Amino acid sequence: DDYTGVIQISNLKPATQYRYQLSIEGEPQTSQLDFRTMPKAGEPAKFEIGFGGGAGYTPQFNHMWTTLAKQAPAAFLMMGDNVYIDDPTHPMTQRYCYYRRQSEPLWKSFIASTAMYSIYDDHDFGVNDCIPGPDIDEPAWKRPVWQVFKQNWNNPGFGGGEKQPGCWYDFQIADVHFIMLDGRYYRDKEGGSMLGPVQKTWLMETLKKSTATFKILASPVPWSPGVKPGSKDTWDGFNDERNEIFSFVHANQIDGVVLLAADRHRSDLRRIPRKDGYAFNEVMSSRLTNVHTHGLVENAKGSEFVIGYNEKCSFGLLNFDTTAKDPTIQYTIINIDGEPVGEATLKLSQMQSR
Repeated sequence: DDYTGVIQISNLKPATQYRYQLSIEGEPQTSQLDFRTMPKAGEPAKFEIGFGGGAGYTPQFNHMWTTLAKQAPAAFLMMGDNVYIDDPTHPMTQRYCYYRRQSEPLWKSFIASTAMYSIYDDHDFGVNDCIPGPDIDEPAWKRPVWQVFKQNWNNPGFGGGEKQPGCWYDFQIADVHFIMLDGRYYRDKEGGSMLGPVQKTWLMETLKKSTATFKILASPVPWSPGVKPGSKDTWDGFNDERNEIFSFVHANQIDGVVLLAADRHRSDLRRIPRKDGYAFNEVMSSRLTNVHTHGLVENAKGSEFVIGYNEKCSFGLLNFDTTAKDPTIQYTIINIDGEPVGEATLKLSQMQSR
């Protein structure tokens, strides 16, 4: 809807470069553009994806989209605060903020050649650090905000649909399983849940059934303890639910789980030690275009700092190689000028229960 057309193209081959041009009634509407199809689902492959959040509309940093287009990742994950709205009761304000971004030429060039996936966080769903509660239609602005979000992102799913709105869904590239979570719609302080019962059940069933080499759990806010000192807006505010998820992973011997997050205006790699299983690695990035910066947190109780960067705008790049004898993920922090500024390699052998 919202004056959007969908064109379905069939018989494309996996891992293949294609060139296309959009014409209407014979008149070209765009220049020629390229895209590359995904590797075949379920099979080992080498590929890279980018991710990040914190994408306020700041014209001086719009060239981030050109930097990303030159990187040409197989996909890009928008991890929340993708636009800054902070006005959940006025759909016209929300549409204005989206249209301003979606009509920006450098952004349009980037997404015209890149598979995009998104979840929301507080600034593009409600207001700062919002806790809307467990009800589907209370506050009354929840569903309209969700509908505007759906109009602006081409995700493969949106929670449980009209009966159970949300932005959670999953998809697979090669033998890597991406599980995208909604950390806002059902966030309930009194009930002690960030996800709500329906999403949490879906998450655990999805994890248990997954046969992928790596399972990427993408949250709009950090999993790691202590990374937002003094705040309960991260998973620190929902510690019991966090422990429930982590314990479920280890009790069911689910290997290859990697945590992904945004919210903090910097790029990090942290490690969360566990007594009952392997340590979880968390990769974070959320300063795509934001002016505001958060400091690095090198000493936090409950999690270990590995690498971090906050000097300039940046994004995270994950380079997967599941063809290796010991499959790996190389995490690289790349700044707005296209410069690698931090790097670490994660191995599957370090993420195994047995």
